[in-house]
Amino acid sequence: MKTWNVPSAPCWADLSAADPRAAAAFYERLFGWELGGVPGLDGYRAFLSEGEPVGGLGPRRPGRRPSVWRPYFVAGPDGAGESPAERVALARGKVLGEPVEVPGVCRATLCADGSGAVFGLWEPDGHQGFGRVNAPGSPAWLDLATTDPDGSRGFYTEVFGWQARRAAPGAGFPYTEWSLGGQPFGGMTPITEAFPAGTVPRWLVYVAVRDCDAAAARGARLGANVLLPPTTIEPGRFSVLADPQGAMFAVIALAREETGEGRPATGGERAAAIMG
Repeated sequence: MKTWNVPSAPCWADLSAADPRAAAAFYERLFGWELGGVPGLDGYRAFLSEGEPVGGLGPRRPGRRPSVWRPYFVAGPDGAGESPAERVALARGKVLGEPVEVPGVCRATLCADGSGAVFGLWEPDGHQGFGRVNAPGSPAWLDLATTDPDGSRGFYTEVFGWQARRAAPGAGFPYTEWSLGGQPFGGMTPITEAFPAGTVPRWLVYVAVRDCDAAAARGARLGANVLLPPTTIEPGRFSVLADPQGAMFAVIALAREETGEGRPATGGERAAAIMG
C-alpha cells in the first residue's frame, strides 16, 4: 500500500463482529493486537499494533450481515454543491445510514457501491486513520471482488477519482489495480464461477505478517478457516482466511523490497494465485 490517510485513499478498516469479545481474543492471539478506547463512541474499540491504531472493532447490529471487515476511504472535499455521500448516490451507490459523528475523531458514513460491496467514508476530525501500514500487524493492501467490474471501475473513479489500471490478465481473467497519483493501494477481481458458491461482492483487507505459513497455521489452530492456503507471488507470500465468526481477511508476508511502501502483488500474479 503506497498511499493512505490522504483524500480518497484508504485510511481505516474495522470489524463488525457478532461477538466482539471473542473477536478481540482471536486477533490478539493471531497478530498480538491490543485494544484501545475510542472517546465518545461506546462499544467501539481500536485495534493497536505496537501502540499504533491499525483498525477498529464494533458489535454487529442485529439483522445485519454476518461478521465482516470493511475498509474506509478519506472523503474528498465537497464538489460543486455535492457532499461525498451525495456523490455516492449520484454514482448509483447507496448510503446505508446516517453518519456517525465522533467529536475529535471522525465523521463516518457506511455506503455500498452499485454491486453491493460495503465501504465507509471517513471525514477526519483529529483522527487521521492508520497509524502504520505495511509493517507486520498492520494493513498492507485491499482487494475488491465484484460481479460488475466495469460498473465498479466507473463508480470508484467517479466518487474518489481513483486511477484504474488494467493489469496483465491472470488465469484467463483481468485484474485491475487501484491507485492515486500513480501510487497503488489495492486491486479488483471479477467474481466468476471459480469463486465459492454464494460469494457476494466485498472488500478484502490484507494484514502484513512476518511469516505467512506460521500465521495461517496459527489462525487455523485458533478456529479460522483457511480459504486459500499460503501461496507465493513475486511481492511475497499470502493466504486468505475466515475468522471463527466468518469474517474474511488475508495475511501476507511481504518480500523485503516490498516492506517499506510496496504493494503486495502484481495484478496477474495475484489474480492467478487467488483463483487457482
